[in-house]
Amino acid sequence: MCFEANTGRKKWEVVMRGGTDGVPVFHNKKIFQVTADGYMYTIDPIRGKIDRETQINRLNPSNSLCVNANMVYFAEDSLYAYDTLHNKMWAFKEANEPSFSSSPKYLNDKIYVSAGPNLYCMNSSGSVSWKYVAIDAINSSVSISNGLVYFGCDDGKVYALDASNGNVKWSYVTGDNVYSSPAVYGGMCLVGSDDYYIYSIDTTTGLERWKFKTNERIKSSPAIHEFTKAVIVGGYDFNLYAVSHVTGELLWKYPSASIILSSPVVYGNYVYFTSFDRYLYALDARDGRIVWKQFLNANTKSSPLVDDTKKPIYPGISGHSLY
Repeated sequence: MCFEANTGRKKWEVVMRGGTDGVPVFHNKKIFQVTADGYMYTIDPIRGKIDRETQINRLNPSNSLCVNANMVYFAEDSLYAYDTLHNKMWAFKEANEPSFSSSPKYLNDKIYVSAGPNLYCMNSSGSVSWKYVAIDAINSSVSISNGLVYFGCDDGKVYALDASNGNVKWSYVTGDNVYSSPAVYGGMCLVGSDDYYIYSIDTTTGLERWKFKTNERIKSSPAIHEFTKAVIVGGYDFNLYAVSHVTGELLWKYPSASIILSSPVVYGNYVYFTSFDRYLYALDARDGRIVWKQFLNANTKSSPLVDDTKKPIYPGISGHSLY
């Protein structure tokens, strides 16, 4: 579905074969997505029409896509690379390995993605550059900043690895699984945990700067409203929270009618998110005031993205950087 960002007016809807929870990608003025029934789509965002539909495999598209240099990458039972004409270029999976559990992230000719406890740094050719093996599964997508790779793990830790070789620079212990994907901003690694807290961790030392207590698990990935320096993230307690990036104090919260698993997107002074109450919301990021909401006809944990005609604005769970 496509909605006008300022008013919420529905512009178009495309019916695909099978559902998807992952975030699609923009490339060369087109949208790319894959579905659970094993179809890959290219969609024209101006006309709201399907340009290309190709059956590729039966998948479980819980992860988001990433794209670079006319190549689309997505991670399911294997890590796949397709060109933008829907031709399969390569697939990677080690023997006896579980399905891939995070969205791939592309940076500097490398792809970072996890499968169970294994975090891979892949070359764009499909070969392994390095691999880090954690104690437990990695469901968090990575963030990359200043030569470090950040991610959360089901062992309750947040990690920072050297992007060049996978060596651990630091790890920080929370009280439960870390499903949330970190946002790196202003010298802080910002992330939620199943222990009900939002954390701010110093990116240099790995020491806690602050933590904020919510009423339930935080699996959503944070976004930043730069004007107010607010860290915005959704919770299983139905609330969207805005917390001060500097102090960790609550700035505002907005109650939806169900859990928020999606990761919010900030565009200008608006923040967009979905809830299991079947609505897409637009709030004023400065004070949490609702601007509009639209009914989506189904539960969703999919995160929205915004096309501002210059470049798309992606959520933290996706395979593309926020900033």
